[in-house]
Amino acid sequence: MPLTTTAADHDAVYRKIAWRLMPFLLMCYIVNYLDRVSIGYAKLQFVPEMHLNETVFGLITSAFFVGYIVFEIPSNLLLLRIGAPKTLTRIMTLWGLAIVSMAWAQNEYWFYVQRFLLGAFEAGFFPGVLLYLSFWFPNHQRGRATSLFLVGIPLSGVLGGAISGSVMEGMDGLLGLRGWRWLFLVDGIPAVLLGLAAYVMLTDRPENASFLSPAEKQLVVDDMAADRASHTHTPSGSIMEVLRNGKVWMMVFVYFTMAFLNTNQIWFPTLLRKSGATSVTEAAHILAGAWIIVAIFVLFVSRNSDRLGERKWHILVTGLLAVAGYLALPLAVGNLWLTAFLVILSAGGGYAVFTVFWTIPPVWLEGRGAAMGIAMISCVGQFGGLSGPALVGWVLDRTGSLYAGLTVAAGLLLAGTLVAVFMIPHGRLRKPAGG
Repeated sequence: MPLTTTAADHDAVYRKIAWRLMPFLLMCYIVNYLDRVSIGYAKLQFVPEMHLNETVFGLITSAFFVGYIVFEIPSNLLLLRIGAPKTLTRIMTLWGLAIVSMAWAQNEYWFYVQRFLLGAFEAGFFPGVLLYLSFWFPNHQRGRATSLFLVGIPLSGVLGGAISGSVMEGMDGLLGLRGWRWLFLVDGIPAVLLGLAAYVMLTDRPENASFLSPAEKQLVVDDMAADRASHTHTPSGSIMEVLRNGKVWMMVFVYFTMAFLNTNQIWFPTLLRKSGATSVTEAAHILAGAWIIVAIFVLFVSRNSDRLGERKWHILVTGLLAVAGYLALPLAVGNLWLTAFLVILSAGGGYAVFTVFWTIPPVWLEGRGAAMGIAMISCVGQFGGLSGPALVGWVLDRTGSLYAGLTVAAGLLLAGTLVAVFMIPHGRLRKPAGG
């Protein structure tokens, strides 16, 4: 029986869904990104302790993306078959154990293997959650939902900054373990616990949600159907259609330029130390404050993008802000607080682009094609994540400067921003009647 609903009814239902799903998914992503980038703090102790150079550290960091790229697409296709609860339980439990194992690393070769395994186990988490959100939120609601998930990146910076310095310096020597080993133990255990909880906390699709009434379930189903009917293009539904879709490959390139920004949280602690931070703890506390500002900015941009029903200009403006921040960093050499301000500008703009961009792929992809396409964009794009830290480390070893590598990141982000704005079509977002 058709339902007569207002925009307020729709908003109430999606708020209810968001309150049920998003806090848990956000917590998972905070731990996910914290586990991925905590090595940026740990390196301040283990690199000199193991007599490694910056090039080796960059390769250790990049080993993560080799495993991630290999297993990304299979993991997302498996999610489509068995559902998000089982998939996230597997992913998070295994990656948590991989992080814990890094506490016993003995040399660079241990780290190569452990980082590869971490990438292999974690593969499918990020695109899997984005695919999962596309089952629950239509396009006009997806920007806010996506931002509530992706804000986990800057929030992981807040948490990482708050605990990393304290753990590494406050627990150094406890039970005979160096501080960086304790950091991996502290970071890995929550992932295991959250992975076990995912099986109970998550429901695969709205139709099976016990927390929604029949009328609310029908509202979501109808919204999704109306969303698909409003497409002004034919979404790619099969794997072959995805592979032949030039727009998907443009999105791959855009995400490659954004994934290159994994240099952010990996190298920012080192950047602040070289700019005048006197200790790991001071650098960590400055970054914690920076990431709070970044998180607020990202949420504002994403909410405004949904409110105005517009993606293109939000990507352009925030992308240009990030590029300006990166290019200005060499002007702040030796000035800790100006460097911190430019870190906020570059990270805030970069992650705002990242968040708004990821509302676009689900509009162009459906069904099995969505699982394949979103995973392919994330997977192939991660070659940026693989090459970024390695390039910055190599340049740092040879020049003694981080700025040349970060300038390359700025150039790539500029190219990706222009492609996202001018080569990927953007339509106004459909909103429900009465909105």
